[in-house]
Amino acid sequence: MIRSLFIPLLSLSLIISGPKSLALGDFDGEVGGFWWLVDSEDLLDTSLNTQATGGYANVWWRQTWGIQSALYRVDKEKVDMAPDQQLVVDLERRLLSATDNSYLAAGLGWEANRFGEEGSASGPRVLADARFGLLGALYVYGKAGWAPDLKSLGQRRDISSISVETGLVLDPLPFLSLRAAYRYHIIDYTEAATSTDLRESSYGILFGGGVHW
Repeated sequence: MIRSLFIPLLSLSLIISGPKSLALGDFDGEVGGFWWLVDSEDLLDTSLNTQATGGYANVWWRQTWGIQSALYRVDKEKVDMAPDQQLVVDLERRLLSATDNSYLAAGLGWEANRFGEEGSASGPRVLADARFGLLGALYVYGKAGWAPDLKSLGQRRDISSISVETGLVLDPLPFLSLRAAYRYHIIDYTEAATSTDLRESSYGILFGGGVHW
């Protein structure tokens, strides 16, 4: 699995990290994958952590406007009421931008949470995103998203979502990024049959990497 993801990313990096004349000008971006060692309050087998894969991509224009997306997955056989997949797509605007690796941004996006065979609950979300450079090739980051109205699905009414992720990123090579982070994803809803407010959460460490230009 690791080799199958790393080789295509490395090949892509060799293409996009060429001479400046071949660069993308005003655009900066990154694409990569990760493994999420996720636990959940709703895991059917609490003795095991679910090892899930995912991916992310982002593009910034003149370090001002950006589009970011990410896909987080959990083995659907391991969870019951919690989502087994979350897909987010966000449009961001940097509010402060000291350097490429030090900025504060906010934006609006769209989020879809899939609950196995039942289908998906989706809706708009707001987000905040920040980075702070430490030693040039090392920076910390944090991002949070809130989707207040994901409608209803099955017995779930008034679904909402909060996701928070924070971690460290190291750039050992000019085109390569390695990351380790902690992520928390909360789903709140009201159960239709009992009118009881319930919360399902998935959380854990993720690590991975990608290529950037």
